[in-house]
Amino acid sequence: MTRRGIWGRVGVGCVYTCLLSGCLTHEALYNDLATTRDEAYESWLRIRESGDIPIPAENMTLDEAVRVALLYNKSLQAKIQEREIARGQLLSAHRLALPRLDAAASTAYGTREEDNARLVLRQPLFRGGGATAGLRAAKLYAFWSDEGVRLTVQNVIRQVTFDYYSAQLADNLCQVNRDAVISAEAHLNDVRVKRVNGVASKYDELRAQVDVANFRAEMIRQENNLVLAKTGLLRTLGTATDASIRLADQLRHEPVAVTLEQAVESAYANRPDLYMAELNIRMQREKIKALRGTYLPEVDLALQAVSDRDREGENRWSGSQRAAIELNWAIFDGLGREGEIIAAKALLKQREIELKGVEEDVFLDVRQALLNLANAEEYVESQRLNLQHAEEGLRLAMTGYREGVNTEVEVVDARSALTEARGNYYRALYDHSVARLSLAHATGVLGKNLEE
Repeated sequence: MTRRGIWGRVGVGCVYTCLLSGCLTHEALYNDLATTRDEAYESWLRIRESGDIPIPAENMTLDEAVRVALLYNKSLQAKIQEREIARGQLLSAHRLALPRLDAAASTAYGTREEDNARLVLRQPLFRGGGATAGLRAAKLYAFWSDEGVRLTVQNVIRQVTFDYYSAQLADNLCQVNRDAVISAEAHLNDVRVKRVNGVASKYDELRAQVDVANFRAEMIRQENNLVLAKTGLLRTLGTATDASIRLADQLRHEPVAVTLEQAVESAYANRPDLYMAELNIRMQREKIKALRGTYLPEVDLALQAVSDRDREGENRWSGSQRAAIELNWAIFDGLGREGEIIAAKALLKQREIELKGVEEDVFLDVRQALLNLANAEEYVESQRLNLQHAEEGLRLAMTGYREGVNTEVEVVDARSALTEARGNYYRALYDHSVARLSLAHATGVLGKNLEE
């Protein structure tokens, strides 16, 4: 073949490669992205109309909410894929110890036209401990990813529980204001009867009407908060955010008795971030072992089979085989290994310091959770007494008003005080529930019953 023919083929190949690569412009890229977004919207409409979006049970307990979130929460679903990443890395690490088989073929044009085929098998025999260290590091990463998934599970449970408590609080505050509206409307009717009988004034009636309007406005605001709280809960669950649900559980006061030492001991035994920090240290140690192994020679068993032919000569295939023990020893590599080991040791020290930092953070989390729990306990007790006093105050004010002893203003004040006291009591129960949740998260026991 002439040189002109050779360069012609090369030119055609270059043109074909350019056509395959294409030209990526800003306009073309964003047109393609817009098309993708339109397709995603159409897909969302189809799923919505077909009812394939998961819908939770209408009467939902907290335990059911947690189970639904563990099935459908998008953050958890994405995190679980790290297990597959770890499995892939572990599988890939076996190449350090398993044989490698390569096949190659070529055809040449020019001053000498020939064909060549080659098959090479290479089995590592000795890597100075690098293969073992690599496999151990890959297994440690698999354990690390498991702890990462466990951490995400605990975070999802915490978020679901927090959202459930928030929706419970909003529901209770709605009920408080509904009751206040009903009570205010009943009182307005009493005032109107009294006015007809000449006992109450126009001002008393107007004051009662304002009272009803204020409580109704607050009720509407709390109903909107309830809708938003339920929507946030459904978003965390990973289900249809417009589903109709009713919260089956109620905010409860559940005292917790635990000492600081017991809580810290539980945290040290259960917190996944502590396990992840420990595993980071062990993975780094394995990396240092692998780097030290590079000072030793590499020994391979190499088997090779080659077949070639000269098309301008006899045009016959001829072959050869070769078996060899090959030794490669990088005696000096320009201080590259020394630098890598220095950096790896510094990173190991960094990982050890990070573990100490995580342990300090754990202690701070536990201590803060216990303090918040103690404060919430006192808040619940104080608001329980305050609620009793407010209920009795309204009863006395209403009785006195009917008997002509108390004024309209005193009744309005007493009802507002009761509404505020009921709201504060539910807020105290909410704060106590959140404090219990924070303690469970700080000690690493969230989801413990699921593991069992």
